[in-house]
Amino acid sequence: MPRSIGFLRLLILLLVCIGAASTPAHAQDRAQTPAQLIDWYYAATFGTGVYRVGERTVTMVKLPFGYEVRPGTDEQWGIRLKMPVTAGFYNLSNAVSDVLSRNFATLAVMPGIEFEKEVGQNWTLRPTASLGYAQDVTTGNRSTLYEIGLRSAWSRALERVDFTLGNALLYAGNAAQDGVTQNLGLFTTGLNFLMPTGGVLMDRASNIGVHVVHYLFFNQMDFLFAQEGRRSVNQQYEVALTFGTYRPTQLLGFEIDRIGIGLRFGEDLFAVRLVTGFIW
Repeated sequence: MPRSIGFLRLLILLLVCIGAASTPAHAQDRAQTPAQLIDWYYAATFGTGVYRVGERTVTMVKLPFGYEVRPGTDEQWGIRLKMPVTAGFYNLSNAVSDVLSRNFATLAVMPGIEFEKEVGQNWTLRPTASLGYAQDVTTGNRSTLYEIGLRSAWSRALERVDFTLGNALLYAGNAAQDGVTQNLGLFTTGLNFLMPTGGVLMDRASNIGVHVVHYLFFNQMDFLFAQEGRRSVNQQYEVALTFGTYRPTQLLGFEIDRIGIGLRFGEDLFAVRLVTGFIW
């Protein structure tokens, strides 16, 4: 097993254990309909990590598979196909047996296409569109997921620090089989700083990174609990610390240039997330 893949699996197991430690295993929690616990789209795009809304804790594991059709050049747009797969777990009283048996709750796939081109000095745009599918494994409920929008990144070197301003404007949401539909407008703004460590990792110059991100939902996003336990948000924040390299490496079909831990919070939500890139 390559060392990088083993390290990623170790971090995923660590996040699962955090979810197990922070979640009481009550019988009445298992009786809840999993479709009522979270928003389908949010869970599928959250990434790998653990988040708590109210008294509910959800553990997500995401594998962002993808394939680069062609790189971007000055004359043409780059094209990348995306095939992220996300699995969700609830009420993890045991980080091993519960994952393998009764608490595997949701599975989502969101295939999509992404274009990329540098349209100005140090300014890159990424139009994107995805259409996917999620299923609640325990109840059989299904939902159609969608996302369309534009991501932007402007970078500049400041002394020995690489600075990036990232933005994303997305229209997204889900249409569940049970008739619960949620459409979201999302505007994201992030600041990212990379500083050299002076060391080498996998024959590449290494860096340490910090990012701060603000998520603004144009309409409140409802986490689909039972009506008496409903939770809604319209703003979230994330701070993260990463360690990486200036040249990316291929891992599980996608490029990775950093890995670290992010904390996301806002309006009754708290999350610990595995970070493998900036917001875009």
